[in-house]
Amino acid sequence: MNRENNFGIIRIIAAWFVFAGHLGLILGGTAPRFGGFSLHELGVFTLFLISGYLITMSWLSDPHPLRFAIRRFFRLWPPLAVMVLLVVFVAGPLLSDLGVKGYFESWYTVYLRNLRFFPVFALPGVFTDVPIPNTVNGSLWTMPVEAALYVITPILLTILRVKHGSKISFRIMAVFTILVCGINVVFMTVGVQNQVVVYGVNLFQAYQVTVCYVIGILFTYEEVRKYLNIQLACVAMCVLLAFQSASGTLQYILLYLIFPYFIFSFVFAPKPVFKNVGKKVEPSYGIYLYGFFFQQLVVSLQLRHGISLGYTKTFLLSALFTLAAAVVSCYLVEKPMQRVSHFLIKKVKRENTEPK
Repeated sequence: MNRENNFGIIRIIAAWFVFAGHLGLILGGTAPRFGGFSLHELGVFTLFLISGYLITMSWLSDPHPLRFAIRRFFRLWPPLAVMVLLVVFVAGPLLSDLGVKGYFESWYTVYLRNLRFFPVFALPGVFTDVPIPNTVNGSLWTMPVEAALYVITPILLTILRVKHGSKISFRIMAVFTILVCGINVVFMTVGVQNQVVVYGVNLFQAYQVTVCYVIGILFTYEEVRKYLNIQLACVAMCVLLAFQSASGTLQYILLYLIFPYFIFSFVFAPKPVFKNVGKKVEPSYGIYLYGFFFQQLVVSLQLRHGISLGYTKTFLLSALFTLAAAVVSCYLVEKPMQRVSHFLIKKVKRENTEPK
């Protein structure tokens, strides 16, 4: 994979899209929209889209189960664990309507299920007076989906025989992607509202983001990437915008055809202007982890003091706290964990190469 690309800026923009979309809902209104879709939908779509690409490339570059697991675990879990522990043992008792004593005598430990990727959104007495009550961090529902896809990816790629330079593999993956997208378009057409929940996750919502992930896998093939063109992609996005009031079926068809093409055309644009963004500080994961909490906090404080700052000021204030937390997480959690990951991977490689 070409090291000079725009992945860094795309991840950051996608994280802020999720942030911006959620804020509209947290304020009790509607989320800002673009091309017929809410900003947080497009943000999550983009994050899973590029995750499908990057995780697949990670596996293809080193298809070793243990080394792959080490990379994925130390990228996903430690920042999540730190956030969960801070919320449970610091923010929770300080913000709870029950007081510190009442909080620790209640069911606060249930929130720790997030440490094993089981989404729990509420803490006793926390954020009970906001438009989205009893929800400390609504973004956590995607965590078990992401973790599951990390496990499924090597299995899926092995079954579908996804290999570099394989035309048969590309055809199989293309048919599989069309099938996955087609099923979801049918779901949207007939208005399926699946409320089946497994391991705390709505299966219908999980399928929505899995579709994005699978499309990202398809773009690992040169047979697709060779047609990327940023000028053509911009024109195609105008088509998506022109049909933003179309039926849900047509919207999703255009979304699956145009939006990924635009994202990857921008990522792999010749002479990428934003190639250095995210190299030293990559705050997108931190923004995603902490954004919902700080938005709820700022809105809750406004309600308690009888003031209303409006969308823009609330956005800026909560974004300031979120960005600070994201940068701290990057330096104190994510980067150290990456070093641990690299150390363990080198150790595994040495053990595999040493004569027995």
